[in-house]
Amino acid sequence: MDLEILKERFYEMVAPSIPNEWDVEEALGPLAMDEAENIEDIFSQIPAIWPVSHSLCFAYLNAAGPALCCLAQDELSLWVHTLLDRYESGGLRAARLFMENVEQQFACHQRGQGGLRLLDVRGRLQPYVNGLAGRELPLITADMPSTDGESIYLPGEIGLFPEKDENFLLYKLMASFQWACLEAGTFAAPHHLAQRKKGAHPLDCFFSEFANPANARCLYHFFETGRILRYLQSELPGLMRQAAPLLSRLVIGDETDSPGLLARLQQGLIHDAWLDPGRSQVDDAAHRLLETCRSEFAGNVASLEAVRELIPLVAPEDNLEQTNPLVFQGKLRLQEMRNLGLREKMNKELRMMRTVHLPPVVKQQDTQRQGNTGQQQGQDAAMIIDAETALEQLPPFMHSQMNIESALPIETENESHQPGRSATTENTVSATQGKGGQVFARNAQDGDTAGWEHVAPLVYDEWDYRRKGFRRNWCVVTEKDIEPAHNTFLEKTLQQYRGQIRRLRHQFERLQTSERFVRRQREGNDIDFDAVVESMADMRAGRPSSDRLFIRLARENRDIAVYFLVDMSNSTAGWIGQSIKEALVLICEAMEVLNDRYGIYGFSGMRRLRCEVFPVKRMDERYSQTVRQRISAIGPREYTRMAPAIRHMTSLFARVEAKVRLLIVLSDGKPEDYDDYKGDYAIEDTRHALLEAKAKGVHPFCITIDRQAHEYMDHMYGEVNYIFIDKIKQLPARMSEIYRALTS
Repeated sequence: MDLEILKERFYEMVAPSIPNEWDVEEALGPLAMDEAENIEDIFSQIPAIWPVSHSLCFAYLNAAGPALCCLAQDELSLWVHTLLDRYESGGLRAARLFMENVEQQFACHQRGQGGLRLLDVRGRLQPYVNGLAGRELPLITADMPSTDGESIYLPGEIGLFPEKDENFLLYKLMASFQWACLEAGTFAAPHHLAQRKKGAHPLDCFFSEFANPANARCLYHFFETGRILRYLQSELPGLMRQAAPLLSRLVIGDETDSPGLLARLQQGLIHDAWLDPGRSQVDDAAHRLLETCRSEFAGNVASLEAVRELIPLVAPEDNLEQTNPLVFQGKLRLQEMRNLGLREKMNKELRMMRTVHLPPVVKQQDTQRQGNTGQQQGQDAAMIIDAETALEQLPPFMHSQMNIESALPIETENESHQPGRSATTENTVSATQGKGGQVFARNAQDGDTAGWEHVAPLVYDEWDYRRKGFRRNWCVVTEKDIEPAHNTFLEKTLQQYRGQIRRLRHQFERLQTSERFVRRQREGNDIDFDAVVESMADMRAGRPSSDRLFIRLARENRDIAVYFLVDMSNSTAGWIGQSIKEALVLICEAMEVLNDRYGIYGFSGMRRLRCEVFPVKRMDERYSQTVRQRISAIGPREYTRMAPAIRHMTSLFARVEAKVRLLIVLSDGKPEDYDDYKGDYAIEDTRHALLEAKAKGVHPFCITIDRQAHEYMDHMYGEVNYIFIDKIKQLPARMSEIYRALTS
């Protein structure tokens, strides 16, 4: 096909953006020789890739032609879907590597063969590891297996064996081995090594005693590997029976006729292939010492003593580091373990200081103005130590290991030092990613610091209709407390709607229990004439008659849980926001006579990394004056990225046991955000989030407030029920009617 025609079609598909002409020609050049049928298939995927990354799209056009030689036509879209996942998890380099070998990276996976990614198996492997450890032990991608005591690091992909099940078993063995190292004390420092050198792990201090510390470290790791494998055989015998065939197939060393010392030791350990006694003094000694380390009650002290005894027999020219560790063995992260201990000690010191309520420091000039009591007050002031002074008195090595200032609370312009404040924000370091982030301290009872609960930002997927798949871990949702407002809104609303509130309460009282007639009962309040007629007809026809001839009035208690999700975008300014707040006050005042559990959350934000939800009333929180003041504080903020908030509400419903779980969304129209989240993309994502909620047993209902109905509404809400309100002042009355209809 002519290159100019391809360029013209490409520009039509990516309009209105104008890419560099040289890049376009370079990408489309190889396609000019392909058949027209393949061109149609390749170009059909451009709308899914171009909005994600222009560079990725050009790389795809270069690789798509050769890829179709290994793929069926109906597999191209799935290949592109996987390609986008690789790009979002590993960047452009990972995507290019994925496209280089279609057969190994994709086709084998489709046939149930080949490698596995940690991303694909983490959902199965993480609960297993947490169950072993009895705590959260996150699995993080790294070059080789290791652990730092608070996380386990595993390779991002394993393709050592041809079958997926075998590669998953190897993942399981890697994770179990790292857990066992923590459990069995590989990183423990014996008492006589604990105080060797400041700032270094005691085991590193032990290795530094020898002429070649690297060889000593490798030998220690070898002896500990033998001990840990024996520990796993006793603790997880089923796993080790399954893994035995895999271990026997491991290739160790460089497969030369004369393997190095460490490779020979590894072969002896894994394949039980020790050389004939007497052939090598160091091999015989290593075998004997290994059996000592593998005895039932041996700890890592036995491995240390084995290193001390064996290291003089190792030739000075031997470099054991040149031999790769066993695939499940990984590497020792001793310094990270040391740093973890320092961080834990530091955090403990900070927590102790923050829990102490210190009196204000008395200034020197104040004490001098107190006359005869000045001397006594000066003595009292000298005994008062504030938080900054206490931090300065910490040991110097803590200052070098952590940034003290980043651990202190950060005050913003909008925050004030009010007693009983319900939320503070502090900078922390993520244990799993190593990046600075925010954790919100939420207090259920004002003034009680012991009841604070840390709420970390949550990550949700986002639906991309162009690729017919999710953008994984794409949106970050953070709960932010809303400060109660002290104004006249509440009093004015209660006064304006006082008559309607009384009527609503009276109507809702009749909803407290539902009544229905149950027919064809053996006993009841009245005769079921239909059942009597059928019974007499059966008798005339010679069939046995029924004794279920009565009607019973059954009363059932309500079991309903509701979340109200309120749009707090800047488009709700004015009468729309005012009417939404009035409607919430009316519905809350009326629902106080019911036993229905309910919560109220607002949502807004800017861009995918700052999707914010604002708990106005949590499900387990009572309707109090504080909640009323939070409703008064609801106001316009930023943009309308609705889908992450819906997914967050759906996740909250997962903790709620109720016969009916209802999500009522109040919004003023179309979803939209600053980062090109608009149009069909935003509509399809919101629609999918609502369908996800419905699939999980949550019944969504949307109340849209706008001046006119739009065509997108029917499609966006789809199977989900919704109502359109164009007269804003009708909302408070209509909302109560809607709730009665939905829950009756």
